[in-house]
Amino acid sequence: MIRRPGHLADRTVPVGSPEPVDGLDLGLAARNVAAAGGSADRFRAEFGAGQAAAGSSALDPKHLAGIAGWRAGVLGLREDALSRIAAAMPAAADAIAATLGMDATDVEPFLEHQRTDRFWWPGRAEQRGYVCAVGGFAGLGGAWTQPPTDGRPLGPAGAFAVRTGERWWRIDADVWGSRLTPLRAVDEPEEGLGGPASLVTFPDSYLAWIHVADAA
Repeated sequence: MIRRPGHLADRTVPVGSPEPVDGLDLGLAARNVAAAGGSADRFRAEFGAGQAAAGSSALDPKHLAGIAGWRAGVLGLREDALSRIAAAMPAAADAIAATLGMDATDVEPFLEHQRTDRFWWPGRAEQRGYVCAVGGFAGLGGAWTQPPTDGRPLGPAGAFAVRTGERWWRIDADVWGSRLTPLRAVDEPEEGLGGPASLVTFPDSYLAWIHVADAA
């Protein structure tokens, strides 16, 4: 497993170089991805990979950009991207697979799993159900000066709370991205209904891990 914040699905480096598209400012799109918490570099690479694999498939470049933005870690693009993927299948399977960094034969299972499990990707079982690590030691570029503890699910899907010292934090995440927000409330956040994923902490670690017990 990784020892710094990040997603295990990102352990492979994407390869792709985007070509200019009329009516689509890729530079602005990349900056927007970064502003929304994603990786501009991964967006450019994933868009370029999907673009190269698109061939004659009628996948709108703007739709491809939305899918690449989600793959680059923008949580807010999840629902739109899944809708675009479903609408473009199976004709654009190769382009979608290249954008998501998976085999074309994995796209349909991925889409099916994502309807009920926002943390699923084809390689999760190999990682024993671990999805991503958030937080990290502030002295090494992370967010926290004390190890996290008391992890718990919140009401919304993919949302958790965790405490470091006297401060509570909210974690929002899915298979590709995560967002860490300090909570202003003084009171301890109320635990919500848990889903398939849980938040795992360790006494000697500054990372909080999202883990799914049913890794398959």
